[in-house]
Amino acid sequence: MSIIKSITFSVIVLLLFQGASLANVGDKEETGDEAPLTRLTVLGVTGVLKKNIEARLPAFRPPCAADREILERYQLTVLKKIEKAARALGYYHTKASFSLQKENRCWLVTVKINKGPAVKVEKLDIQITGAGSQTPVFSGFPIPYKRGDVLNHLKYSDFKSSLLEAAQEKGYLAAKFVRKEILVDLKNKTATVSLHFNTGERFRYGEISVEQNILGEAYIRRYILLKKGDFFNATSIIEQQQLLQSSGYYSSVSVLADYTNASQATIPVRIILNAAKRNHYRLKLGFGTDTGIRSKASLDRRWTGSAGKKLNMSLGLSQRINEMTTTLVVPKENPKKNNLVYSVGVKREENTDVISESLKLGVIYTSLASSDWKRRLSLSHLSDKTRVKGEASSQSSLTLLGIQYAKTQADNYIFPKKGWRIRLDAEGSIDKVLSDASILQLRIHAKGIQKAGKGRLLVRTDWGTTFGDKLDNLPKDLRFFAGGINSIRGYGYESLGEINSDGKVIGGKSLLEVSLEYEYPVYEKWSIAGFVDAGNAFDDISIAEIKVGAGAGIRWKSPIGSVRLDVGIPESGFKDYHLHLSIGPDL
Repeated sequence: MSIIKSITFSVIVLLLFQGASLANVGDKEETGDEAPLTRLTVLGVTGVLKKNIEARLPAFRPPCAADREILERYQLTVLKKIEKAARALGYYHTKASFSLQKENRCWLVTVKINKGPAVKVEKLDIQITGAGSQTPVFSGFPIPYKRGDVLNHLKYSDFKSSLLEAAQEKGYLAAKFVRKEILVDLKNKTATVSLHFNTGERFRYGEISVEQNILGEAYIRRYILLKKGDFFNATSIIEQQQLLQSSGYYSSVSVLADYTNASQATIPVRIILNAAKRNHYRLKLGFGTDTGIRSKASLDRRWTGSAGKKLNMSLGLSQRINEMTTTLVVPKENPKKNNLVYSVGVKREENTDVISESLKLGVIYTSLASSDWKRRLSLSHLSDKTRVKGEASSQSSLTLLGIQYAKTQADNYIFPKKGWRIRLDAEGSIDKVLSDASILQLRIHAKGIQKAGKGRLLVRTDWGTTFGDKLDNLPKDLRFFAGGINSIRGYGYESLGEINSDGKVIGGKSLLEVSLEYEYPVYEKWSIAGFVDAGNAFDDISIAEIKVGAGAGIRWKSPIGSVRLDVGIPESGFKDYHLHLSIGPDL
């Protein structure tokens, strides 16, 4: 437990140090090398009006040693700022009185404000005309005031901005205000608001020109979403830019609406693409509590020719898993939604009791189905040799057909407060059809995150089952194991499953896991978590032994996702605790 104590002590020291640093920053004005400044206190107003006045006060404050003449000029500046801030919220009759005194050898300026009666809107003259006036975008546009409302100028400004933004977004690029004014009757404390807005014609796309030298004409056009003659839409411009950037071919992407050459309600678009480096090399070194020390070297050839095919070769080495893979990605008719991936991989995997060596050849077709579900169809051939330590190895040759549906939704994909993901998998082979066994494997993975109080509640479940061949004949890739960082954290990596007569963990044909975790923020990017995990891998759920692990952890928000340090405790107690470290998004 000395490791846990050391980590806890380090976190406490860090929090105390950060707290002391913040305290020093807050006191700098009074205790630093710079001369202390005059203090200003605002009385008589509350709420939004007070916040607006304080936000508009002059940034300059005279030093404590300033003479009275400077303080009087400062008061005049403050008065002008107060009047302007109050008018912005409809208070045109605001009065302010000042008192000036010395306190502890420093000037104290106290300003007491009487906001006076508010100016209210008596008449509204809001008109939207032009070609788009009857479209849903503008016909139901929310009006900023109703008769009798206080004249809040921010609502007026926001309304004007929203109209212009909506017009630009939907392609009414010549839209303009024909009239825009507010007339204030100070005597009667009323205002007339007039806004006349003409949408003009809706623009369409003209010629779409593409400047690049990587893909052939037929292939680059697959990446062009914009079509000549379609209505201009700012969202489409953004989507076009994002698609080209995500393609990986280009170091910079510019999608430019050529406003200067727009005519007859059409606007040409220039797409300028600068090639990225053709080859990208990466070397990663790391550590995972499940895999131990690990390294990975890879080469990405971002395009192999004018058709835009991409090649990746990688070699990963760790204490448990060593693998070498090569993939070729072939973009299809709509690269945003589908592509074809050919792969070949060699892997050697070893846990405490089971070793496997495999060769896998496969082809995967991915597509974006309805409602943003990602669909994956796969056909692969697996040649595998699996050996339980101390026993003879079993060999498998399986041609597997699979389908997967997956979807993720979240309010933030790096640090979600609310969201979920679900993945549904089915994969199987048929005896005598390039396979030596008939197998069907089904699996469901689901995880949800929900804000709860000041923290988050995280719920996860994993279920899987295999029909067909006996467990002893299944390759390790198709066996289920439990335990480890993404499983039951009170137990070691793949340490749970069926146990043979020699006491070796050989996995299971089925899996059931559930997890409940609560995370609570304690300081800026730091939070603590408590969790309970339960489940096991087994052959028969009616006689399965459900294992439970519980524990606590520390979380830190890094630029690439949460860094999680967990201590998991099994049913046997604290003496057999397990330490887990992971990094990445929660969904």
